Amino acid sequence: MAAESYFWIKKQGNGNVRIGLNDSGRDDLGQISFIDVPATGTKLTNDGKFIAVEAEKAVTDIDSPVDGEIVTVNQKAIDQPELLDSSDENDNWIVEVKA
Repeated sequence: MAAESYFWIKKQGNGNVRIGLNDSGRDDLGQISFIDVPATGTKLTNDGKFIAVEAEKAVTDIDSPVDGEIVTVNQKAIDQPELLDSSDENDNWIVEVKA
């Protein structure tokens, strides 16, 4: 599934980018029950494999919206996928990537 419409991308003070689920992604997927996120150190390529999601309206793989290396994973959101349903970017971010 194409990534552009599902994620917000925000540059952090350290130069990395944080990726999270946006309103459109939440609307299309519905309530998320499980998310499989690559480990820290994984290299992402734009439109390459990123995450697998089990949600109310879809079970799908979603492609990466950026190139880079995962430096931080939001373990709290993986353990509590309902946080991804929040509109608060402090809760609904998935990974931080070093470009």
